[in-house]
Amino acid sequence: MTTFCIVSLVIALAFYLAAALLFQGHFLWHKSGWDALGRKSLKLGLAVHAISIALHFALSGQALFANMLVIIASLVMALVVAGLLGERYARIRHLGLLTAPLAFLGLLYPLLMPLRFEEAESILVEYPFLGIHVVLTLLGHVGFALAFCSAVGYLVQHQALKKGQLNSYLPALDTAAAATFRFAGGGFSLFTLGLGMGAIWLFGAPGEHLAGGDTKIWLALPTWFVFGIYLYLRGIDRRHGSRLKWLVIAGFVLGLINLLWVRHDFVNFV
Repeated sequence: MTTFCIVSLVIALAFYLAAALLFQGHFLWHKSGWDALGRKSLKLGLAVHAISIALHFALSGQALFANMLVIIASLVMALVVAGLLGERYARIRHLGLLTAPLAFLGLLYPLLMPLRFEEAESILVEYPFLGIHVVLTLLGHVGFALAFCSAVGYLVQHQALKKGQLNSYLPALDTAAAATFRFAGGGFSLFTLGLGMGAIWLFGAPGEHLAGGDTKIWLALPTWFVFGIYLYLRGIDRRHGSRLKWLVIAGFVLGLINLLWVRHDFVNFV
């Protein structure tokens, strides 16, 4: 990316951090007006973020998969957009309380550690089919992240109701439960398609660029199984309750660990 685009991403990162702090301050100390300021900061960060990505494509002329920083930055932007749409149309109040810090951390990681992705970038440029796998799995993680946010909101509201209180800051239990199920279902569908393409690449990639025991793909299976179990229990077995939300949280944490801290085992290629 150009220096100007990276500086723009850093500015967007600052807006995301400000939004996260304002949302947390409103939630913890009930500061009047901080929620509205946090939402404005989140939208400003999104605007700067989108301008940075657009300028990158206009100035560099590179394809989407030519830069892993751009891929992850686009994923973060999709998370913020989905969170804002979820607040407006799915009536999930204060979803930004969790999407803002997730956006900050998600964008901070590639900005601080860009060198780890150089080897992967060259393969993505050479084989765009693998890029489809990357995009689908990342979009699946967006769905999982939103399901995680809704599940946390459900659990906090559930604890408040057990104490005889109603947290007006959070959505009702039925709204949070329905949102968790829908976000998890959408993320699971995309993640399944991406995981399938990754498995095809693992066993039949041109040039065999991935080692047969590639850890990252194998460790994606626990995330897939956890969300699959949740969707079966919630959608087919018609179970409800807070225990199911812990499955969503566990699945998201497993996926996040695999996404950020486990690397593909690329072998040398020509």
